[in-house]
Amino acid sequence: MPREAEEGSSVELRCEWRLFGGAGLYSVKWYKDEHEFFRYLPDSDPKILTFTQPGVNLDKRSNSEKSIRLVNVRLATSGQYKCEVSTEGPSFASFQQIANLTVIALPERGPEITGLSSHYAVGENVTANCTAWPSVPKANLRWTINGEAVPTENTVQHPPLAPVSTKGIPNSLGLRLEAEPRHFEGGGGLVRIKCIAEVGSRAFEAEKKVLMAYVNNQRLSAGDLRSNRGCRLDDRFLYGPLILSIILIVVAT
Repeated sequence: MPREAEEGSSVELRCEWRLFGGAGLYSVKWYKDEHEFFRYLPDSDPKILTFTQPGVNLDKRSNSEKSIRLVNVRLATSGQYKCEVSTEGPSFASFQQIANLTVIALPERGPEITGLSSHYAVGENVTANCTAWPSVPKANLRWTINGEAVPTENTVQHPPLAPVSTKGIPNSLGLRLEAEPRHFEGGGGLVRIKCIAEVGSRAFEAEKKVLMAYVNNQRLSAGDLRSNRGCRLDDRFLYGPLILSIILIVVAT
């Protein structure tokens, strides 16, 4: 999975390399989508040269032969990054490694659940809607009831929503199922209906807690206790294989 960074954060790109057999270093170059934007030449003056590329904003105080730092990353910073190390003669060897960076724009808040009725009886239809705020990429939505995933056949995928200016793309997913006794079992009849919105490796949640009570052993009444919106961030970090490796370190600012 591509490495991620939040819009506006800083990212350190490290290029770890070792030379063998007495070979000398000739150059270290960095490319974004095959366009060079950084060059290190140990025997030149100046040693470091930079080239303007869209989406690449270098912290010129934090660059060296083995690491560079991107600051205030934007959506345009997303792309394929390549580090290329070349040696001097007599071998004139060149080695390279590639890594992807994806910049994500998180939603301003968690998803919202709407449309739940206050009373349900076994056999009645339970309908609701979950709306995710704009993000990049568009949030992937899913439902759970009492911690169990709702099957796809009980969800309704609405037509794509239009982007909201530059803030990203919203998304919406419906819930359609028939109330069954198993939904009300355990936990004192407390039914937890949850919508999870995933943006990249981050996950945001909205939950409705509904208390079910039997009336004449037939009908159930539901009181919507509260709606809790939370955020769970799942940070993932992958390391590439080494002989020559590029390590992307996301540094929040």
